[in-house]
Amino acid sequence: MVNRLQDNIRLLKERINRIRAVKVKLPSIKQFLGEKLKLKGFLTQIHFKVIQKGAKLATPMDQVAYAGLFLLGRALEWFKPYLTEI
Repeated sequence: MVNRLQDNIRLLKERINRIRAVKVKLPSIKQFLGEKLKLKGFLTQIHFKVIQKGAKLATPMDQVAYAGLFLLGRALEWFKPYLTEI
């Protein structure tokens, strides 16, 4: 019984690794300067990257900090006060 469970665990891990191997590589995110017309596109890019990174960005604070890495100009100035809270 124990050997059967161990075999099932091994098979499951192999399947998980195969699924991860086919993950789509998303293009890099363009930095956001604060232009209103580009905000929706930027947020969509961040959303997909956060989903793709999964456990690496486990908490909302990790996700906000990650998004902050792509801010420049006015957007970064607006974001700076939140950096002290992270």
